[in-house]
Amino acid sequence: MDKINKQIDVLKNRKRKYINLLADGIITHEEYQDSIEANNKELTELMEKKNQLLSLLESEDVIETIEKLKQELLHFLNFDELTPEILHRLINRIEVKEDGTPIIHYRFAAPKIK
Repeated sequence: MDKINKQIDVLKNRKRKYINLLADGIITHEEYQDSIEANNKELTELMEKKNQLLSLLESEDVIETIEKLKQELLHFLNFDELTPEILHRLINRIEVKEDGTPIIHYRFAAPKIK
């Protein structure tokens, strides 16, 4: 990710240099356009790679969260009686609506599925 960010910064700086070269009359408008188009294409490819890496990192976090939850649940699967300790480790609080409907707030969050 750092390497991609550095390459993006290099391309952005290069883009500024092209503007200066055009302003100083060192390159023509056509050369400027060609350079900017190539630069933008490379920049777009890098941004796509960065987004793919971010998505991959997020999915790894979801997998890690699921694995932790699985381990926690496996720990409690072999019980004969629901003890206060088990209840407190799984449930944060329970609210009861006026109509008697319970709302259970668990200590873990369900992973977001994209």
